[in-house]
Amino acid sequence: MGRIVTFVVGLGVVLGAVWYVMNRPARTDPQAAAARQLENVHKAADRLGGELQKGADDIMKKTEE
Repeated sequence: MGRIVTFVVGLGVVLGAVWYVMNRPARTDPQAAAARQLENVHKAADRLGGELQKGADDIMKKTEE
């Protein structure tokens, strides 16, 4: 009988811990490494987009001449 009670209580504790970990509110730091990396990606994408647009504008000017 004691083993069954121990098993049920232990299972309840494990399930409670799993539930807490899965449903707790996410506390994210805006300066976290992932956020900083994503910011770097956005800057690189903007830079590349500007370079591509400049190249396209140059090609359009050459075709107009």
